[in-house]
Amino acid sequence: MPQELVIHTPENAEIRVPLAGMFSRASAFVYDIGIQLAILFVEHLVFITCLSSYRIGPGIALDSGFVKGLYLIIVFLTVFGYHPLYELFRNGQTPGKRSHGLRVVALNGQKLSFFSSILRNFLLIADFLPFLFLAAVFSTLTTERHQRLGDLFAGTVVVRTEE
Repeated sequence: MPQELVIHTPENAEIRVPLAGMFSRASAFVYDIGIQLAILFVEHLVFITCLSSYRIGPGIALDSGFVKGLYLIIVFLTVFGYHPLYELFRNGQTPGKRSHGLRVVALNGQKLSFFSSILRNFLLIADFLPFLFLAAVFSTLTTERHQRLGDLFAGTVVVRTEE
């Protein structure tokens, strides 16, 4: 199995970029999950602290459906926005990927597009479901470029960066 992504440039040159393996990707993922859990913990503490107060302003009680809805939106954005936002605005790197020298790129070596990031991370949900995470492990171990299902659908790959 090739351990490099070969990119052909318009000048007919080849650029070889080392691919990330399953274990470095998993380690970076666990790192990111730890950060997300810490963020969620702080969000929860803020929410609980706010609920212990009586009101935040005229007419808005903190135990109202508005505040609970706002809390749910913030949690949703933390869980489902973390990976796409970091990958889009940090050149394909979440903090976990950066700490492990990894980056997500398109198969042609270009920067990750908005659509590709959303698509690959939408399928990240399956990695949390019982037994479906085995599909991600299986695809990462058996595909030529060590791609998860989300990478296969989005046309992306995780590569090692030179640091």
